[in-house]
Amino acid sequence: MIYLHKILPLITAPIAIVVFFLVIGAVKRKPVFSASGLLVLLAFSNPIFADWTIRQAEKPFVPIKIAALDKSDFVVVLSGAVARFENALNIPEQSKADKMIVTAGKTPWEKKLDSDGHQYIKIANQRGIRVEKIMITGVVHNTEQEAMEIKKMIPIGSKLTLVTSAVHMTRAKMLFEKSGFQIIAFPIKFYLGHKITPMSFIPSALALHRSSNIFREFQGRLFYWLKHSV
Repeated sequence: MIYLHKILPLITAPIAIVVFFLVIGAVKRKPVFSASGLLVLLAFSNPIFADWTIRQAEKPFVPIKIAALDKSDFVVVLSGAVARFENALNIPEQSKADKMIVTAGKTPWEKKLDSDGHQYIKIANQRGIRVEKIMITGVVHNTEQEAMEIKKMIPIGSKLTLVTSAVHMTRAKMLFEKSGFQIIAFPIKFYLGHKITPMSFIPSALALHRSSNIFREFQGRLFYWLKHSV
């Protein structure tokens, strides 16, 4: 199933849409399709458009100081980036939560020996942090599984401080709330953007990569919204 979750979005990825229009245009000999494909490519590879999509994905969240957080029962650190764990460590230190839960994210095709959660715990050990108050889930492959695993570990209705990237927060918060938890969002890794220069108007592979990732994030939000609404 995890392979389907990763493969299906590729079918409707921006570059797949471009190829589809170009092929249809060539086969049908209708330039309007080819032109549509090129327009999609130009849009998604434009740095200004890519920056805009990232900012849309981050909404409505803004950076928040730990001191402004309400106290929660657990800090939950999702897999994906060590920066999430490093930022989360400060939350219990400032008495905004008593315990921490990390998720053991590891996809079947990854060659790394340790899951993200086990890497987080190794970092805690290296820094002399007491790991007795850090709980870890079983191996998980995506955000929905993270929520389901944590649901098995702690009481439903617990108040959680959720730590993940700003772009990912909307989807993660939705899934954890659907699992019955009260969520305090602590988004990190906000995109700072770039100063607009003449190069901002030149299509680039990096811009295409960024905007495609955001497109995929919105696909994920739509998928889970439909799944839990029907």
